[in-house]
Amino acid sequence: MRDLQLLADYLVRLRQEKLQLGHSQALADDPRIIHLVITAHEAELCSRILAAVKVLERDSGKFIQEYLS
Repeated sequence: MRDLQLLADYLVRLRQEKLQLGHSQALADDPRIIHLVITAHEAELCSRILAAVKVLERDSGKFIQEYLS
């Protein structure tokens, strides 16, 4: 299960990077708002994957029931 913790740590770091990128894009007042939206979606996806990893780490049966059925 240590591998899952490493993956979770990576996802937390990746999410933080995406949020920081989105913040800097917003501050730059970039007229291409689509980049900001895409970055926000990427950060949200990291959060969703992290939540799934935590469920998998606690209970593989619940993971299967929630995410694979």
